[in-house]
Amino acid sequence: MPLSFIISAIVNADTNDSVTFINTLSFDRCDPIFLECEEGYIADLDCKQQTYKNLDGKNILIISGLTVPAFSSIKINLIKGNADSKSTITVSENSVSTPFADIKFDEKGYIESFIDKRANREIRGEGYSLNTFITAEDLPTMYDNWDVDADFECKFADNSALISREIISHGAVAVVIRSTYKVTAKSTVTQDVFYFADTAEIRFDTVMDWQDNHRFLKTAFDTAVHNDFARFEIQYGSIMRPTTRNNSVEKAKFEVVNHKYTDLSETRYGVSMLNDSKYGISVEGGNLRLSLHKGGNRPDIEGDKGIHKTVYSFLPHDCGFSSEAVVKPAYELNVPVIASKGDFEAIALVVPENDNIIVEAIKPCEDNEKAFIARLYETEGTQTNCTVKFFEGVKKIEATDMLEVVEEELSGNVLSFRPFEIKTLKISY
Repeated sequence: MPLSFIISAIVNADTNDSVTFINTLSFDRCDPIFLECEEGYIADLDCKQQTYKNLDGKNILIISGLTVPAFSSIKINLIKGNADSKSTITVSENSVSTPFADIKFDEKGYIESFIDKRANREIRGEGYSLNTFITAEDLPTMYDNWDVDADFECKFADNSALISREIISHGAVAVVIRSTYKVTAKSTVTQDVFYFADTAEIRFDTVMDWQDNHRFLKTAFDTAVHNDFARFEIQYGSIMRPTTRNNSVEKAKFEVVNHKYTDLSETRYGVSMLNDSKYGISVEGGNLRLSLHKGGNRPDIEGDKGIHKTVYSFLPHDCGFSSEAVVKPAYELNVPVIASKGDFEAIALVVPENDNIIVEAIKPCEDNEKAFIARLYETEGTQTNCTVKFFEGVKKIEATDMLEVVEEELSGNVLSFRPFEIKTLKISY
């Protein structure tokens, strides 16, 4: 059962005017919060707010600048009113200027120029404009719904046509531009793109109406950032893979896995592709091309057809790879703040002080009703000594293996992590 349903069941929801935001991550977060609510209501907060209609036609209140502490909650009240429309973002027919970037669009609405104001550099490289939809024939030799063959790389092309494009919201939080594309003769993509005032992240809320067989859809971000290696998230860490095609081993990595992020960084600058559900990507040189859909038809000829939704983001950062710059934003995209009507107080159970230590899971202990399991890991690949804060009432903390077999009792709250090390703790109360 989803955590949001469990929380909703135990929240005191006697009033429709109060809402509790719960942060289920192990670090404080201040990313934009998207709250479905009735029209004509805003939060009683002194922070940026804005409303818009999402792709499902629902009224959404966006709140920016509200910090929700790690594993904790904040209650707000909804009041009648209108959000302040004053914005630090300017927009015209073919450009957007945010506090972070000057952006220009081509005739299809793709990003043909992205100048990061912080570094005073052009991010868009040679090749396609940023967020260009490219398609290719997809006829693998075997395993129609699973395999991709290397020759499909040379087949990709921009065959899209812009059907419609409009600014649907312009406020204190963001400019939201909605575009619809015909990407093949049968399939369309509708997308809300968010250009935020408080973050350099560009977010793409995407709905695909897919009706094709044997067509592969990607979004291309051909950048001017270069490194011989890119970093791809895997479970409990990341792996470096080459961005070159110099030998048969590198050529075989034309399509690789990424979980929540792929990062391409120089020592002092980088760009990341974040996603909430699309786990295949191609990276060559400075070109990042995220796989969005594959139209196989075996064993189910209709299996890939229909409406598909996804969210992905393009995140430039004015530093090299780090947990603060990449890993945390990727978690925030994948694990949104939970909003529930009523009043609920969450307790911060386990909070690491170092930003490169993440609590990935908290679960009941398998063999003790008065204990729970916390699983933590190091995200950057560096040796770290980390102080961990535990909630009041903890009686004993034990280190276990991943099967929850106790290895030793811990006497303090400072844990030493090797690069990418996973630690499992049994916490008795």
